[in-house]
Amino acid sequence: MKKIAMFVLLGAFGFGLGWAIGGGLLVLEEPYLGFPISGAIGGASLGLALDGWKKAGILALACAVGFGFGLLVAFFIVLAVWEPPGHVEGLFIGAVGGALGGASLGLTFRSWRKAGFLTLAGALGFGIAGQVSWDLFRSSDASMVGAVSKVAIWGLVGGAFLGAALGYLERRKKD
Repeated sequence: MKKIAMFVLLGAFGFGLGWAIGGGLLVLEEPYLGFPISGAIGGASLGLALDGWKKAGILALACAVGFGFGLLVAFFIVLAVWEPPGHVEGLFIGAVGGALGGASLGLTFRSWRKAGFLTLAGALGFGIAGQVSWDLFRSSDASMVGAVSKVAIWGLVGGAFLGAALGYLERRKKD
């Protein structure tokens, strides 16, 4: 259980920090930089929990591509193509971005089972956190600090989900 808790903490810390930085870039209208940076920092933190620097680099690259592409596509769909019913934009964006980010993370392990499990964990964690964060965006605090902290919540919760899933998979591998 200590190992899983370490993955949860590193996932929450890495993705929280990454999404705070990415959220700052998003507020500055640079999402094409913010989304990959968010994923790279989170992936690197989970990679450090595994095998050190080599794995951190691989996971950082995979998450940069997965989250960067996934979140850009999800935001494009919501803003230009389809308006989700009932104000569930954050759920949709988080679920799509989290699913593609989790899948890219899982594919680095060359296992369809791990990829599927991490895809589900990413979709759930980032989807739920995305909706909560999206609802917070509608609140009155429109400052940059307020916006960045709201996006950081998204990363904290989603990263904790991915960290828990990866920690569970690693524990099962060793058993």
